[in-house]
Amino acid sequence: MFRNNKMIHKKTLSVLLLLILGCLCFSQVNEENIKWINSTFGNFKIKIEPHNRTVMTPNLAMQFNGIFQLLRQNIPWLMPGEVNVEVYQDKKSFLYHNRNVAEDWSGAFFDPGKNIIVMYDEPKRQRRMMKKFAHELTHLFVENTFNPVNSKAPKKEPPVWLNEGLAVNMEDLAQTSQGGVWNRDLIAINIFSEDEHKALKERKKNGGLNNQERASLRASAVTDKIIFFKDFVDFMQTDSYDKALQEDKVDDWYLQAYAMVRFLFRPTNSPVPAKRMQFEQFTKAIATYAPKKDENGKIVMSDGKKIMVRQSEEDALKMAYRYKSIAAFEDDFWRWLTTYQMEGRKKLKNNIKGN
Repeated sequence: MFRNNKMIHKKTLSVLLLLILGCLCFSQVNEENIKWINSTFGNFKIKIEPHNRTVMTPNLAMQFNGIFQLLRQNIPWLMPGEVNVEVYQDKKSFLYHNRNVAEDWSGAFFDPGKNIIVMYDEPKRQRRMMKKFAHELTHLFVENTFNPVNSKAPKKEPPVWLNEGLAVNMEDLAQTSQGGVWNRDLIAINIFSEDEHKALKERKKNGGLNNQERASLRASAVTDKIIFFKDFVDFMQTDSYDKALQEDKVDDWYLQAYAMVRFLFRPTNSPVPAKRMQFEQFTKAIATYAPKKDENGKIVMSDGKKIMVRQSEEDALKMAYRYKSIAAFEDDFWRWLTTYQMEGRKKLKNNIKGN
């Protein structure tokens, strides 16, 4: 089964709102009426609202710590210190006490300035709850890396594609070490590049694919679903999510963000990410300000001082992965994806036969 698009669409909308609200101070109302259950476990200070009607998820603190250890195994350089968590007894209470920032479809949100994640308990859907927690915890770590608490440096916005792509990668790993629904979709869905999309449109004008080409596609396919990834240069622009939202292509956007980060970070299903060192260097480079240079490579000065700017994704790719351009990164990605899908589909088909 593939993801419920309606549910994911709501989730992705919530994540966009969280990114906007995440760096704002939020005020909770009537919180003084809650007699919190306070506990400390590992790196977490946890406040849980007493449950009046339902049973609390057992070992909640241990489950949170399990997600923390998962992130520590994968992205240790992004890890801050202590994290605060507030867990409301149910969605109704969560929405009521956070109505200034939460919408009806909200599942959780984070505030990097306070190192806090706010969510609600779902005793009957613990796996979904931990997926949300992994997603928000990743956002919290990324935001704190780009903008450390109490820092007086200019605010640095992490690239949206990188922030969301890493969050859904960690969300996927929270399901299984081999990856969950995002990994399955990456393998099963027929994905084409923007250039292939244009070529297919031209072929359609001239009668479309021939019988041999159609048969070849059917033989390799696992599903009939087809999507087209955007050119990487366009996708890495800050407004790419907004455009996807307007085109009702948010799910496709998230899958592309997942895939791009997956390739840069964890191209195989090895226990430890195969490219963790390069990915660490890449993220640190983007989060670091460096002297601005002109087209000749000369440092630009103003009033006798160096002009400091955040390094571009392209410069960070050159530094960490030795890609000469974003286009070179994209070419390498498509070579990887072709092989990854081929090998993954063999396993999927064997599993289907075995059942």
